[in-house]
Amino acid sequence: MNDKILVGKYSDTLFTLHRNNVPHITNFVESFRTNQIKCKNWLVQELANTRTSFDKVLVVGSWNGILLYELMKQECDVGWFDFLDIDEMTHIHRDIYFSVNNMKKNYNSLKVDATEYSDFSSYDLIINTSCEHMKPLPPVNGPLYALQSNNYRSIKEHINCVDSAHQLKEQYQLSQIICKTRLKFDNYTRFMVIGSHW
Repeated sequence: MNDKILVGKYSDTLFTLHRNNVPHITNFVESFRTNQIKCKNWLVQELANTRTSFDKVLVVGSWNGILLYELMKQECDVGWFDFLDIDEMTHIHRDIYFSVNNMKKNYNSLKVDATEYSDFSSYDLIINTSCEHMKPLPPVNGPLYALQSNNYRSIKEHINCVDSAHQLKEQYQLSQIICKTRLKFDNYTRFMVIGSHW
């Protein structure tokens, strides 16, 4: 998919959200900001260098997950997604996006606090690009983990920032590391680790 098609799908959805007075449109818009695009694309490119086929993917703290979904669809073959987020509106925005753009729905929406979820072992890939928003989740053997966090402590909701990719790796007790890197922005650095716990 080229960028023009993605922009069109985004615009059509935004128009529908606005026309139907769906709440929290700003939240939807923010999920497509430049840094969000850079970070999600960075993750997907690194994943695709490692593996391109996944049966079942869990996205923890998923937000609406649309950008990640679209980018992964370009680079990877994913059978099924579970999007886990405590905010119900993020799931509603995703459903509207899929409906407006006549997309086949190959996902579940899980309105659950990530720290209370326990079925991690049924996935072959667990993505968490919101590690700074929650305490570390208990790692399980088997799945590939793709994790992102940052050192942007000036945001109140960032309760678990890290200062290095190594610190993120240690929090999730990953022992087999495929990728450990960082991406510098003006006000903060984003860290990423891809690996497994054994």
